[in-house]
Amino acid sequence: MSKTARQQERLHSNQADAELWGGPGRIRTVGIVGAGVMGRGIAFANVRAGLCVSLFDTNQVAARRAVREILDSSAAEPLRGPHFVKASGPPTASAATSLEELARADLVIEAVPEDMAIKRAVLTRLDECLAPRTIVASNASSLPISALARCLEHPGRLCGLHFCHPVEERPLVEVIGAEATVPETVRAARGYAITLGKRPIVVRDSPGFLLNRVLSPYLTESLELLLEGASPEQLERSALEFGMPWGPLRQLDEFGIDVALAVGATLLRAYPDRYLPSEMLIAMYKAGRHGRKSGGGFYATEPNEPTRDEARDDALNGSLDSRVSEIIRQRRRGMRRFTAEEVTRRMFLPMLLEATRALEESVVDQFAVVDSALRDGLGMTRRSRGLFGWANDVGPATLLQWLGPLRELGDRFTPTATLMKAVAGRTLL
Repeated sequence: MSKTARQQERLHSNQADAELWGGPGRIRTVGIVGAGVMGRGIAFANVRAGLCVSLFDTNQVAARRAVREILDSSAAEPLRGPHFVKASGPPTASAATSLEELARADLVIEAVPEDMAIKRAVLTRLDECLAPRTIVASNASSLPISALARCLEHPGRLCGLHFCHPVEERPLVEVIGAEATVPETVRAARGYAITLGKRPIVVRDSPGFLLNRVLSPYLTESLELLLEGASPEQLERSALEFGMPWGPLRQLDEFGIDVALAVGATLLRAYPDRYLPSEMLIAMYKAGRHGRKSGGGFYATEPNEPTRDEARDDALNGSLDSRVSEIIRQRRRGMRRFTAEEVTRRMFLPMLLEATRALEESVVDQFAVVDSALRDGLGMTRRSRGLFGWANDVGPATLLQWLGPLRELGDRFTPTATLMKAVAGRTLL
């Protein structure tokens, strides 16, 4: 087949794909694979918006329990979604006993663990049994969507839909198109997120997407500070004063230490010059401290206790779980005393630099999108100036000066072209 013939065949294929997967507001029935924390959260958001949901998990008991909880919780919740018009009857949720039962859904979202092999196996099986018109989405936190799309016969129907934890509180959804994803799939997925009452941003496919790419350096640097002698309460207080909803240790507990490790591994493979393997995270994982969902990470909690206000008080009081304190003691490299300003700079400068790199690579196209993603995806408070608001208040020249003594720590503190341009032009970032 000639190159022109292949191009024409691809064009016709894309046009057919657009007819199959395009159309605003056409998603009314949703299948979800995985009844874990994220799967349950996504299912609840759908039911609350008035959509019909079918939830599948290889653990049928977990799936049925999740459905009961979702229906009980949604009974007291008003339907939401600016574009949803209920056709008839109440929203429903059911537990599917096989992937085949999801075959007629408008959209199927996989929310299985952040492991390439597991996700590819699920997507391959879905591709075999779903109707041709069904859109498929991955709730991957960092894995490239284009790599996942290669296991589908029709990759044009796959996109990323990265919901943020906790789903009921975080309005951000990152919508990611793979290399082969047709624009109509992205438009339908974005419209679906709006139907859920979310605030979607369209992000170019790359490791970590936007949110986790800029979040990971902040979390890793916090753990480096901890091992160098900074106290847990110093880290937590500096983060809260910056405008974060929790400090980095509490953030890791909420995020899941297993998920943080998986995201970190993806980013380390992609950017080995500046992403660090975290000794502390690895030790926590090996000790079975996987975060709030497992009964405790840095802080000892039950999955739903204490309340988040109480959790913040615990963080400020420095009440780490005693087993975690021992892990830190065994691995500490020193007991250097840090000022509050030093802690803030170490935590947020790598985050800022990575955000400018994401902009330089067109992961997103505006500075404002980064700060809105931090607010909507992490819960950064409205009183916060935002990452770039902070940077511009400080000034590019001062940021460059701050980076000077930190350069010896590694490439993660190397000034970017964006920062150098701002310094030279005496402009804002």
